[in-house]
Amino acid sequence: MAEGAYRGSASHARRPRPATPQVQKVLKKFPDTKLCVTGHSLGAALSVLCGIRLALKFPDHNVQVINFGCPKVGNAAFAKLVNSRKNLRVHRVAHERDVVTRVPNGLFTHAGHTLQIGGEDFKPRAFKWHASRSAMTNWNPLRGRVTDHFMQGYLSALHSHKHSGKNCAGEKPWVSEYDTQQ
Repeated sequence: MAEGAYRGSASHARRPRPATPQVQKVLKKFPDTKLCVTGHSLGAALSVLCGIRLALKFPDHNVQVINFGCPKVGNAAFAKLVNSRKNLRVHRVAHERDVVTRVPNGLFTHAGHTLQIGGEDFKPRAFKWHASRSAMTNWNPLRGRVTDHFMQGYLSALHSHKHSGKNCAGEKPWVSEYDTQQ
């Protein structure tokens, strides 16, 4: 596990077999394979850990991590490691009211870029390198409920935007640039 990564959530889970030998076999047979990792909640936290592991193990391949409802995974040194990898991109999708995306507090921080989405009246925002956004800014912990963490809430928010996929009922435009305000 990478230095500074959160070990608490995964300690109770069954120890998975490393995926890197299987990935190595696929890359040997299909060298142009794109590596993408995703997850929700604990799966989102694990997607960040898997992403950095793949990026370090396969430096000649780009690794894309897209996750939903990700808690903070590591400390500032871990975030710096993740953010400094040229072959790794982490994009976190966070619902404006999801309380899980704001924990654990203390020395933990997010890595990667954040796309903040929400309900009908919420204008989506994007933060490059997360900029250490905290609950004291636009992430109001008093507005959140545990149910805002459910994947159905994320899907509803995503479908409220214009897109070309089926089930599109949305009219809200997508984010076109990163929010640079700190």
